Amino acid sequence: MKVFNAMEPLVAEALNEYWSDINMPCKCEQCKNDVFAIALNSITPRYVSKDNGIAYVKAQYFDKQMKTNIVVKIAEATKKVAEHPQCANFQR
Repeated sequence: MKVFNAMEPLVAEALNEYWSDINMPCKCEQCKNDVFAIALNSITPRYVSKDNGIAYVKAQYFDKQMKTNIVVKIAEATKKVAEHPQCANFQR
């Protein structure tokens, strides 16, 4: 059986859209992945087993409130990563 969290591409899309506007001490790939993981962990997953399920969840993404919720979770995750970066640039 194969299932997929349909929120992953939506969060990735939003993160990529806003990444250049985000102000962080480090914007390396590791920090970006940490923001992505923390944001995903704070959003209710939407598992689907078919492509049309992904399309249904993606259609809901066009609702301004859902997109806003995703952006808020990304902002919260960004703050956490900025305060405690785990990348090689900040390892002591």
